[in-house]
Amino acid sequence: MNIDTNAPVESVPEHWVRLVGEDTDESIDGFELFSARRALGLLKGKLGRERLLELLRGEIGAGDAFLRTNVERSGGQEMTGTTRLRAHGITAAQFTGWLARAFGREDVMLAGHPEHYSIHAEPGRTVNIVETLGEYVCSFFMREWDDSVVVEQTLRSGTTAKPAGRRSQMLLEDGTVVGSIANAFDEEPDGFTATLSVTLPATCGPDVIQQHLEHFAVEFRTWILRAAAARTGLESAVS
Repeated sequence: MNIDTNAPVESVPEHWVRLVGEDTDESIDGFELFSARRALGLLKGKLGRERLLELLRGEIGAGDAFLRTNVERSGGQEMTGTTRLRAHGITAAQFTGWLARAFGREDVMLAGHPEHYSIHAEPGRTVNIVETLGEYVCSFFMREWDDSVVVEQTLRSGTTAKPAGRRSQMLLEDGTVVGSIANAFDEEPDGFTATLSVTLPATCGPDVIQQHLEHFAVEFRTWILRAAAARTGLESAVS
């Protein structure tokens, strides 16, 4: 089963509060987002990886059980969801080059999404990612960006074009495969299009898939903008 989501959801609230002279909530939402990111960054930095994971041990255990149960229940059936982002002012090559370097900076990876609790790899080992899947805090392992399997785009003629993206399995600590992540970045005249996919056991359900597509949108927008800022000298986190 496949889920493809990019349809905008529009709703007009009955009650709202905005800055005088503005027609949307974007300014105040932006103030809140900045403060939330700063607060989370402070707390995560003060706690450190080990203490944070210790605090989340119960939640991680529940997430592990959730994934194992669904691997068994699904009987090999999978569900895939895909979302697409349009980036302007930076090329796919520039972004993927930045991303490869950024995998070595846990602080940069954690800043990609509020629900990134740990993204860490010992030298020569896969990356341990602790983040939210659906309602669960899950710990799984993936290859680093440069070590991910290169995915080639198959054309209608049956031939293959240049490598279009990468795919990496999601593994539990004992090697159990619980899903996979795939992404492709296609150059455009003024930027690029990112196609981001997640595959999980079918019994996880569409809500979990949808939540992770939203997760993709947040983290990749953050990383793409950070990569663009690094190129223009606005920040020097990963250059």
